[in-house]
Amino acid sequence: MLRRWGWRLRWVEGVAWGTWGAVGGLALATAVAVAARLWPLLPARSLAVVALLGSVAGGLGGMLAALVRPWPRHRLARVLDRRLGLAERLTTAVEIGEGRLRTPPAMAAAQLAETLETIGRVDVRTGLPLRLPRRAPAVLGVLTLGLALLLWLPNPQDAVLAQRAAVRAAVEEQIEALEAQREAVEQAEGLTEADREAILQALEEAIEALEKGRASPEEAVAALAEAERQLARLQDPGAATVREGLRRSAGALSDSDLTRDLAEALARGEYGAAAQTLASYAGSEGKPLTREEELDLARQLAEAAEALAEADPDLARQLDEAARALERGDIRDAQESIRQAAQRLAEAGARVERQETVEQALAALQEGRGEIARAAGGQRAGMQGAGSQGAQEAGEQETGTQEGEGAGGQGAGQQTSPGHHEDAGTGAPYDEVFVPYRLEGEGTEVELGREGEGGLPQDRRPLPAASGRATVPYREVYADYAAQAYAALEESYIPLGMKQYVKDYFAALEP
Repeated sequence: MLRRWGWRLRWVEGVAWGTWGAVGGLALATAVAVAARLWPLLPARSLAVVALLGSVAGGLGGMLAALVRPWPRHRLARVLDRRLGLAERLTTAVEIGEGRLRTPPAMAAAQLAETLETIGRVDVRTGLPLRLPRRAPAVLGVLTLGLALLLWLPNPQDAVLAQRAAVRAAVEEQIEALEAQREAVEQAEGLTEADREAILQALEEAIEALEKGRASPEEAVAALAEAERQLARLQDPGAATVREGLRRSAGALSDSDLTRDLAEALARGEYGAAAQTLASYAGSEGKPLTREEELDLARQLAEAAEALAEADPDLARQLDEAARALERGDIRDAQESIRQAAQRLAEAGARVERQETVEQALAALQEGRGEIARAAGGQRAGMQGAGSQGAQEAGEQETGTQEGEGAGGQGAGQQTSPGHHEDAGTGAPYDEVFVPYRLEGEGTEVELGREGEGGLPQDRRPLPAASGRATVPYREVYADYAAQAYAALEESYIPLGMKQYVKDYFAALEP
């Protein structure tokens, strides 16, 4: 009987303790909600979840504590005597049974019989009802109402929490972007091991700093700015001029069927393929050139040399020597000059690819810095101050890497090479080159005619400059220059915080 009634008592106390445990959990959640209005701790939705979990945990914890609470037999007997009004009958019977109270056997038997008869008439459900404590529902209701008001009323700390969440999301996004850029650098061609290691080290340090300072926009922006300053030292300002010269030479070479494949490779930025295509003219494969085709090739190489005169004088000189040798009919000298020009073209292409890799890494760091700064509240001034030194070192004269994509798209559909399937930037070797033409190993000396008689013009003097006042209206001149300026602005590497100043400058010039 004591064991059965003991479990009933445990459940009765479990209900009471569980109720007060839920009250305690809700009170703690209310205190957290009050603190959340003073400091940016948790948003309202999270506070509601905390309140629910706290109440449930408190209730279950209180009930479990009551159920596992140990009850010695004599203590259980005293509590049941008091709760059920048994006038110490259970306590006396337990003490007699355990030998704590010495009585004659007859008296002990009579006491036990009387106790059993009395407890047989007791309704334990009435004596030990399962009900909530009297004051607990009222306290629980007050706390629930107060917490609901705290969660419903606008919290000034929500804006701070939203800003922090946006910064964390921006940092996570930039970590992924930098990791992708790191993989691209690992696979990039045209980089020396020292340059590759320097770029990877800067990216690694930036990623590590972002991972350590996820909740601090200042640390994140400073880390990206430091990485940008390190990469700015690797830039090659002259590579942009070389790249532009190679693209101009692609336009010069696109007029002839002989050099169209070479022009398309240059336009797409596939400098390795372009170098092999150029070298193929000095090889032993392909269809031999006729004399007319040799002169045509000479004209194309001369025009390409003129386009590269300022960008890469060495490459221009090799192409010009090849063109002159072809004009003279000295095929062996032309072949040697073409081989040297192809080697120089490969070197120039590697230089351009290295610069493009550095520019892409700088652009990723710059974009990441801007995104984190915008997530932190659009603090453009702070962003500029953190990274202005690295941005100024990076320079504003390098052009973007997307210019060749449009030109390459047009020539991609005209590719006639059966064995060349590499895409630009894949890193695959150009091991198969379609050679439609080749120079013969033997040649003859020829006498070049004057301009208009089948030869190349010998006098390439510039036209005299016009003198006098400009007669084109300013409005028409501005439209052309503004279009070119805005195109260069979008394609060039310009520090993120400085682009708006350049736009404002040209807007001020608008007639």
